[in-house]
Amino acid sequence: MADLAATGAKDIALFKDGAPYSIFVIRDAAGVRAFENSCPHARLPLNGAADVFFDVRRTVLVCVNHGAHFDPVTGACLRGPCKGERLRAFPVSTDGESVLIP
Repeated sequence: MADLAATGAKDIALFKDGAPYSIFVIRDAAGVRAFENSCPHARLPLNGAADVFFDVRRTVLVCVNHGAHFDPVTGACLRGPCKGERLRAFPVSTDGESVLIP
């Protein structure tokens, strides 16, 4: 969880069938959540810089490619070309200072 302190988010590369799969974990007042790092509009990663997913106020997740805004609790697209769609969520849990992704 200490890795989430600087930006509130962390890029994570998982492997599925031997291929890398990108997700990100976020932490804010509502808790810890994980989403696929892929904008529903163009299937590009949301971030342009490592671990940077939130706007400057840490109130919404922002796609650097098209400016889409996402609700950090639900993953719903609030503004932009993918409005009405949502980020794919992943289940997470915490164990002390560790974030667990089943």
